[in-house]
Parts: sequence; structure tokens; C-alpha cells
Amino acid sequence: MIIVAFLTFLTTLSFSFLVFAVWKILSLGKKLDYAVLKMWSILPERIKIWTVRYLEIDFLKGAAQSFFFWFFTACVSIFFSLFLGWWLVSVIYFLFLLMLINKKRQLALKNNKAIVRQLPDFCDLISMMIASGIPLISALETVSTSCNDLLLAREIRSMLSRLRRGTSFAQSMDELSGRYDTKQLHEWSSMLIKGYQQGTSLTKSLRFYANQLRQDLLNSAEKRAQEAPVKLLFPLVTCFFPVNFLIILGPVIVQIGQGGLG
Repeated sequence: MIIVAFLTFLTTLSFSFLVFAVWKILSLGKKLDYAVLKMWSILPERIKIWTVRYLEIDFLKGAAQSFFFWFFTACVSIFFSLFLGWWLVSVIYFLFLLMLINKKRQLALKNNKAIVRQLPDFCDLISMMIASGIPLISALETVSTSCNDLLLAREIRSMLSRLRRGTSFAQSMDELSGRYDTKQLHEWSSMLIKGYQQGTSLTKSLRFYANQLRQDLLNSAEKRAQEAPVKLLFPLVTCFFPVNFLIILGPVIVQIGQGGLG
């Protein structure tokens, strides 16, 4: 039964690959893009934020098309598996989808932490560029180019590309901060928007915010270090101590059971 279910799973998966290949050959991507954008426009705002933030899907590129296509084919496969009574195949597909979603969510949480760690250095670099007389947009472009391997640099370059396409600076920064569930990035975005709109110097504000972020990271590290002994207590009590007691007292107990210590 397991072999049949596994073969059925591989068959339906191969069918999905075949449909995707035919779709590419027929060049029907534009219609799918239009359908995805139409569907995206009617979704509630909370679902949009969750999808972009935790599934790491960029709707400006082809990732949304690919995601919705595979999600749709997987749902169709699950439906037919349930209809034909192949419950095990449906469970495999469901677990596979949950695994993909969980993997994307873990990646999003990891990216949130990376953004917070990179933000203080970016604040210092941008403040130095502004202090030397470079405008904010040019400073962002220069810093993102010089730190091109970092996640925040890639996000800033994406924000600048949206800005060149005609999106306002405030909307571009809001889209950047909305992709991550971090309070620090939202505050940094609001600071840049306010400084850009009012034309005020951001040098002191960025330096102060960078020091504040570093202090918050230090406090967070100290808090985790203080919590480590408490977290280690449960595995020590349940795993380490019983084994040691068994090794130390085991022979004594066996000897007592066989006739005493003498």
C-alpha cells in the first residue's frame, strides 16, 4: 500500500512538472500573471502582509506565479487523491505543503534577525555619507552597492528600483519595512521618510539610533545568556543526572540485591 501511494505521489508530481513544461511552451505566463495580480488585488491586506513576510514571495518578479501555480496543482492533486480514496497520498501532499510553508517561515524569521543585526552599521554608513554632503537617495544607493552581499543592501536596492519606476519614497520605504516583522526596521523607515519629506539632516538621528540598536542587541544577548542555565536545567534533570545516578548507584543496588554489601 505504501509503495502504491508513493508511486502515485511521484506520478502526480511528474504530471505537475509536465503541465508546467507545457505551460511554458505555450507562453501563457502573461495570463497567469494577470490572474495572480487580479487575485492579489482582492485579497485582504493582512493576508498580503503574511504572504509577503512569511513566505518570502516577491510579486514584482516570477516567484508569485510559480508559487500559486504549484499551490494550485498541489490542491488539485489532493482533491483527486481524496476523491479516489488515496488518503495516504493526500497526507503526503499536505505534509509536503506544510514543510514548504514552515521552511519559508523559518527563513523569514532568520532574515528578520539578520536585518536587525545589519541595521546599526547601515545607519552609521548612511549618516557618514549624509554628513559629507551626499543626498539621502545617493547615500542609500552607495551604501547598498558597497555592501551588496548583505540582505539589507539587497532590500535597499529593490526599494531604489521601485523608486525609479515612479513609486514615491514613502511608499517604497513602507513596502521595504512591511516585508519584515521587525519594529526596528519600521522605526528606521519612518525616520528616513520623515527626514526626506521635511528636508532635515539625519546625521545625528541615525548615529543615535545606531547606538540604541547596538545597546538593544547587547541587552538581548545578555538576557539570553542569563536564561541559558534555566533552559539547561530540564535536560540535565531528565537526561544527564539519571544516567549518572544509574552508573554510580547501579552496581551498589545490584550488589545489595544479591546479598548485601559484605
